[in-house]
Amino acid sequence: MKKLSFWTLIILIAASYSFARIIDPKTGAEFRYRAKLVEVAPVVDGFLDDPAWDDAISAALDHDVKEDRRWGESSDFKGTFAAVWRNASLYIAIELTDDQIETAHEKLSKQDRLEIYLDIGHSGQQSDLYRYTLPVGQDVMAAGNQGLLVNWGNGGQSVELSFDLMQTPRKEDAISFGIYYYDVDDDRLNHKLRWGPTGQTEPEDALADLIFTANIKLNANQKAIQWGRIKQLY
Repeated sequence: MKKLSFWTLIILIAASYSFARIIDPKTGAEFRYRAKLVEVAPVVDGFLDDPAWDDAISAALDHDVKEDRRWGESSDFKGTFAAVWRNASLYIAIELTDDQIETAHEKLSKQDRLEIYLDIGHSGQQSDLYRYTLPVGQDVMAAGNQGLLVNWGNGGQSVELSFDLMQTPRKEDAISFGIYYYDVDDDRLNHKLRWGPTGQTEPEDALADLIFTANIKLNANQKAIQWGRIKQLY
C-alpha cells in the first residue's frame, strides 16, 4: 500500500472534520448546540423542575421540514429543548405545546412522536443505527434501549431523557445531533418540525454538532447536593 504524503493526510483530516459541520447560509455560523456541564445531573422524571435546566441553553424546533421554511408563532405547535451533561451521560429536556396530541393509534406513523439522532462517532449524517423514535407519552427504560432512559410528564407536554455516552467527554468534544417532532392530526402527518439553521439549504439528512462545554470550577471540598434526594422528601 502506498504511503500517504503529509499534505494528503492533512487534507483528509480536514475533510473529515468539515464533513460533520453544517453552516447557516445566512449568518455563516456553524450549526451547533453547546451542552453545558452541570454540577448535579437532572432527575429523568419528565418534569423540568431541576436546577440543571435553569442555565441550560434553550433552542426552538422552529423549522418546518415539509414546507422548508421557518415555523412562526402558532397555536398548533411550539417546541423547545435544552441539553446538559454530567460524567458520561447526556441529558435532554424537551417542552412541547401541541393543540392535538395523538397517542392512541396503533400505527407509529399515525402518532405524535419525537425523533432524535445521537451519533457518538460524529459522522454528520443520519442513520438508523443512532436514531431514536420516541412516541409521545411512552416511557423508555435504559436497559431496553442501549442506555437510553426516557420519561414523559405533564400529559405528554414535557419529556426528559438521558443517554449513555459510554465514556466521559472532554471539553469541546463533539457528537452529531438532530431532533425532530412529528405532529400528527386526524391520522395524517400535519407538520414535521426540527431544530435547524435559518436558511436550511443543507441536505435534510445532515446532522448538526453538539459540543460539550465545561465552565464549572469545583472546590476540592465541595459536595453537590443530590436534587433527587430533595424530591424524595415530598
